Amino acid sequence: MDAASASTLGPADALLARGRYAEAAAAYASLGPQASRVRESWRRNNWGLALLRAGRPAAAVGQFRAAVEADPRNFVARANLGAAYEQVGDVTKALAVYRRALAVLKAGLRQGAEAADGSGLDIAPTPAAVATPVERACALGPRRLKAVLHRAAALLGAGQYAEARAVYASIGRVRPAVREGWLLNNWGLCDLRLARPDLARERLERSVSVDPANRTAWYNLAVADEQLGLVSEAAAAFARGGGRSSSVDPQRLELARVELEFDRLRARRAARK
Repeated sequence: MDAASASTLGPADALLARGRYAEAAAAYASLGPQASRVRESWRRNNWGLALLRAGRPAAAVGQFRAAVEADPRNFVARANLGAAYEQVGDVTKALAVYRRALAVLKAGLRQGAEAADGSGLDIAPTPAAVATPVERACALGPRRLKAVLHRAAALLGAGQYAEARAVYASIGRVRPAVREGWLLNNWGLCDLRLARPDLARERLERSVSVDPANRTAWYNLAVADEQLGLVSEAAAAFARGGGRSSSVDPQRLELARVELEFDRLRARRAARK
């Protein structure tokens, strides 16, 4: 993205980076169509990302599609479109779109072309999505703890995953083990919904460690393993959760493989700059 476009989108990008997703979406909308197709592609991509992080993947799909239409070389927008389809449960479309994103990225690497990567924002971890160790004990009294857990669960249920994650991360270790297991499970579920299976896996492994009887946590761990392409681990976790190894969805595993390949090649491209 050139300097002019960065300046134009800067205030909206700043809102997005601070986790003020609804305000960021409104800011991108208020900017209106951009004269440059590349700039318009990034406006639409970042607008979609704001919606996605606000728990509105269906609305984000339209913005990501518009971003790709504006600039077909924008492989980041294509990948984000795939992530949005994945979050609405359309794995078939997600896989097709991610494969196309990977193809566009590979073509750019072969040609040495500078595909639009600019200052557009990817589905990268926000400050609230950084792994946080759970070492300290919870300092909240019983009534306050119950209220905080209720608030976190309400945020999670409302699709405000980054906000819910921040609340769970602030609580610390709780007792008994069953409650600790559920806290860690829900925290991990937030990471899954934020498209961070790597962070989710850390929390979910700890959840099943403190409460091995939590079948929901085992299932969510299997989903995280599946998204990371860890086939045997996913099958084992499904089995511990009461499922069968045949429960592992081959299409989801292929999607995870393509996503990882995309991330690997994008990192290689970034290293060349």
